[in-house]
Amino acid sequence: MAKTAQQILDRFEFVRQLPEASRELLYSSAKVYSVSPNTRLIARDDEVGGVYFVGEGAIRVYYVTDEGREGTLYWVDPGQTCILALNCVFASMKYPAWVESDNARTTFAVVSAPAFKKLFEQEPLVQQFAFDVLSSRTFELMKLLAQAKSLGLECRVAAFLIERSDHDDVVQMSQEAIARHIGTAREVVSRVLRGFARRGWVETSRGAVTILEAEALQGLL
Repeated sequence: MAKTAQQILDRFEFVRQLPEASRELLYSSAKVYSVSPNTRLIARDDEVGGVYFVGEGAIRVYYVTDEGREGTLYWVDPGQTCILALNCVFASMKYPAWVESDNARTTFAVVSAPAFKKLFEQEPLVQQFAFDVLSSRTFELMKLLAQAKSLGLECRVAAFLIERSDHDDVVQMSQEAIARHIGTAREVVSRVLRGFARRGWVETSRGAVTILEAEALQGLL
């Protein structure tokens, strides 16, 4: 069954705490989208018309180097919003990266820029939400930069597996996709995973990696 804007937005605690009139403004100004895996949503330098709220699946925010190699900046998972889109709304700037749905069907709501800015001016809860998102994403991006500069590829692959594994310790992703996320070649990821498998830390299969020894991977970090 298709999700409504209210069902998606009510996942966010600050929305549930808003006065009824403000909640209704959010609901009525939101459009809901449901897209297939790996669907391009935003390209660099696109205009952004609103604030993104993810209900199911995930959206991936990434960069592309001059050589054409991709690297993931962050994911927006269910119950989260995109800080770069939020920043573009308030700064009236073009989007500085690329965005696509992740490897599952993704449903999200986009609240129009005028409505969100109006509520930001009126509601302290909306202001606090925006500041919290900014703080958490800034920390994530600083962590990513630190990893890219200080960690070797084994450590970066281990960190990625730990971060993106599900409740069963499985990363449902091909080795090529993992390489795209961390900004390297598939052959490099394959070599690292073969090394992990020989040590009994992971098990690889078509389109997935199962973590067998999470503590061992964590120990690399």
